[in-house]
Amino acid sequence: MPHESPHDPNAPPDPMREWYVNTIWGRRAADDDALFEVMSLQVFQAGLTWKMVLDKRDAFRRAFADWSIDAVADLGPDDVERLRQDGGIIRNRQKIEAVIENARRIQSIRDSDGQGSFCRWFYDVLQGQEYPPLAQELRRAFKFMGPEIARMWLMASGRITREEGDKYRPGTAN
Repeated sequence: MPHESPHDPNAPPDPMREWYVNTIWGRRAADDDALFEVMSLQVFQAGLTWKMVLDKRDAFRRAFADWSIDAVADLGPDDVERLRQDGGIIRNRQKIEAVIENARRIQSIRDSDGQGSFCRWFYDVLQGQEYPPLAQELRRAFKFMGPEIARMWLMASGRITREEGDKYRPGTAN
């Protein structure tokens, strides 16, 4: 299944989906933890529906300390096992481990950035406005960041326009 967009015109009406599209999708993240949440939800959504992910958003927030980068980066193997038992979230080991590793990589980015900001790196330092080179950089920087997850994260976070991202939608000529 391709990585589903929350903008799917064929999806049945859903208040959570409408809230996400109207308040989060395509907008610049307010802070580092908010950007980490958008990224992590893209990772968890891979191969699943947006409804499933958004219906679990509150449980994800509880399980991942309100998406605090530093708190998630401190999680260890026992926490992975605990999270794999949490029926409120998507319990895929690879996705859980990727989110934890990505939090650690974000800490490294913040430490090397001089300004200490993941948002600054993502929006201002990371060069370009087009999907292909940005996706390549994200794939090098983060775990579980395939081309489709990168594309959707770039659009969801307002880093590229939906029009730019849709040019590279699976099944279209690129």
